[in-house]
Amino acid sequence: MNKYDVGILTFWNVPNYGTFAQAYALQRTLDKILSSKDVRQIAYLDEHHYNCYYNKPALYKIWSRYFWLEKLVGLKNKREIAEKEKNFKTSYLTIKHTEEMSKERLKGTQFKYVVLGSDIIWDYTIGVFNRDKFLFGNNFLSDRKISYAASFGTVNENNSDFPEYVTDGLKDIYRISVRDKKSADIVEKITGQRPTIVLDPVWMWDFNADNNVIEPEIDNYIAVYGQDFSQEFINNLISFAKENNKKIVALDCNNDNYSWCDVLIKQKDMSPYQWFGFFKGADYIATSTFHGLTFGLVFEKKIAFYKTDFIMAKVSDFLKQIDIYDLFDNKNDVKKMLNEDWDYTTINKFIDNERAKSCAFIKEAFQ
Repeated sequence: MNKYDVGILTFWNVPNYGTFAQAYALQRTLDKILSSKDVRQIAYLDEHHYNCYYNKPALYKIWSRYFWLEKLVGLKNKREIAEKEKNFKTSYLTIKHTEEMSKERLKGTQFKYVVLGSDIIWDYTIGVFNRDKFLFGNNFLSDRKISYAASFGTVNENNSDFPEYVTDGLKDIYRISVRDKKSADIVEKITGQRPTIVLDPVWMWDFNADNNVIEPEIDNYIAVYGQDFSQEFINNLISFAKENNKKIVALDCNNDNYSWCDVLIKQKDMSPYQWFGFFKGADYIATSTFHGLTFGLVFEKKIAFYKTDFIMAKVSDFLKQIDIYDLFDNKNDVKKMLNEDWDYTTINKFIDNERAKSCAFIKEAFQ
């Protein structure tokens, strides 16, 4: 039987920059705090979840041979997809990890500690996650299970009927921490105990001092990351860029093709470490995503945040705590957001205090 000291279970190998960022940051954070322990990502992802990104069904592959259908459903060039996948897989392998594991192999592997998190690993309503019981700590051979910054995502906190594997899993976790108030409410409803709310792992790691971050050769630019921007938001951003002599650089979020941007960096040409660097090197950030907003704040940028209900459900409390919630009242008012005098002294003071609390949770959970 294989044995490991500390294993982190998250969305291993998922080709998404935010997903990679939280996995990488949590790995580096635990390595630093638990310096006497061997901390590794568990190289496992539910097969159904994995196939959604990397293996297309056979019929899909057959259909894609026909040019007319490729045009109809917008299938991308196979070589470009392969290059993007290789980019992400190569980056994940830079994180210290276990051997690659199937579901059956994982059931037979012994861990002293298992850390569940972070991200929306507890959103059991998302179909591609395939109701994976491991995400709630079930079926592990482990002395102690801990969660760090896990989130229920879109699950309604008013639910009263949770799947049995969800309730059983949570009740068997030694120490629970979550990323947001709604997730804390759900955990308390299920277990009867209020969990600790901690910082997202991205806030726990110092990306400003990380030598793995690769800054681009481009300068004087606004980095755009996200989707579904309104035409008014786009027009205002273009106007601001022209007035301030800035290029607009789009970071491909999901096969985007933003003709209104000056430069488009495709995922096949941008590793996660380069993605970090584009945020670090930007003069301004325009985003509609959780991690776009987070990295804008991490690197102390002025941010035009095009808010959506889905993302605000994750960040509303946090934005209120750092006193910038009202800045995003009008999601189309780009100039107001980017001309604001952002007070990072206040923001960083709050983050420093929360980081200390999050570190204390980790240390106590591993005592």
